[in-house]
Amino acid sequence: MRAKLIILGGGASGLMAACAAARILKTPQSVLVLEGNGKCGRKLLATGNGRCNLTNLRDMRADRFYGDGAALAPLLSAYPPERVRALFREMSLETAADREGRVYPRSMQSSSVLSVLLREAARWGVSFRCGASVSSVSREKKGFRFLCADGEVYESDACILAVGGAASPKLSLGGGYPLVKALGHTVTPLFPALTGLLCETSRKALRPLAGVRAAADVTLLANGKRAAFSKAGEKSEVIFSENGVSGISVFDLTAKAYRELSCGSSCALRLDLLPGLHAERVADFLQKTQARYGDSPAGELLMGMLPAQIGWALVRALGTDPDAPAASLSEERLQNLAALTKGWEIPVTGTRGFENAQITAGGVPMSELDPLTMRSAVVPGLYLSGELLNVHGPCGGYNLHLAWATGHAAGTAAARTLLGGRA
Repeated sequence: MRAKLIILGGGASGLMAACAAARILKTPQSVLVLEGNGKCGRKLLATGNGRCNLTNLRDMRADRFYGDGAALAPLLSAYPPERVRALFREMSLETAADREGRVYPRSMQSSSVLSVLLREAARWGVSFRCGASVSSVSREKKGFRFLCADGEVYESDACILAVGGAASPKLSLGGGYPLVKALGHTVTPLFPALTGLLCETSRKALRPLAGVRAAADVTLLANGKRAAFSKAGEKSEVIFSENGVSGISVFDLTAKAYRELSCGSSCALRLDLLPGLHAERVADFLQKTQARYGDSPAGELLMGMLPAQIGWALVRALGTDPDAPAASLSEERLQNLAALTKGWEIPVTGTRGFENAQITAGGVPMSELDPLTMRSAVVPGLYLSGELLNVHGPCGGYNLHLAWATGHAAGTAAARTLLGGRA
């Protein structure tokens, strides 16, 4: 089968590319999407805890992105958050923003986003082949040739690779890296991003905290020095498990932690569990609580400020028996406990890996692409989009924004070029 444009990948970026291209080409079946999974959009359905955080109205700037984020400035200028919302409004999807600027479908269901994308694609005659596992892509004289694992062959004049990354392999096949390397592109080292961190703290210390959530400002230390920082927002938090820490405040640090650990650095998380409060204020609270409830266990001293389990864990980390009477703690110990609430350091040994990661760090360098059209500077007629690129953002809609922007830019440019115009 031959099509004018073949898009590999039916995820967020690939579907947006298909809609953009087909709307310009206006010829049914001129755009074909090959998706390796049995259905399109499996990872999209899981985003934002099933609510699909489409974009973010705050600070959608190049410096918020990692990797080759600086190269995104022209693209982000062309695709601000309001343009992304307008693109979905044209597909009859209404959106709403929360107080932190996170934009969701008004239905608060990711299935609504997938449904409108598929409906828009059907409106313009996009064809789909799901379960089509592409084993090789080659550049031929008349375009591209795609060989599938089942022996099926497809051909096209142009190609968009939107195959996703290595993260969440149960939802995204992520087989694009060998394909793009075979075509002549570079792939930088890959790291799991937006996932939890494994910590070198005794199971006795962390097991009681499993499932406990708390707001926290989190600093990643590498060889004792600050390597990265994540400030707790209105809905940000850390989540403890019996062998590590996760949550939005931690997710944004994981790619950096992975890189530092890979270079042999020793890493630790420093948790400020009472952001916005000075240590002196915490110490005063502890002294007054001790005076009132001296016969109570020391583990309960922080009960009025933090989740009870964390209070007990901090007293234990101080080297004090949390079952001992609160009155037994000296003034120096109280000061040290107050300091610990503002800077509890937990050694980090690794990340939870690609299986539990939301996104992939690393990929094809932006220097090998036109940042406004996503056109390859290496292979004529090839465009790249989405997680395949050496760019990723923090939590909060930044990565989906990148998927929509790169997908729409690639689809638009490819279609215009196919029509003989300028991209």
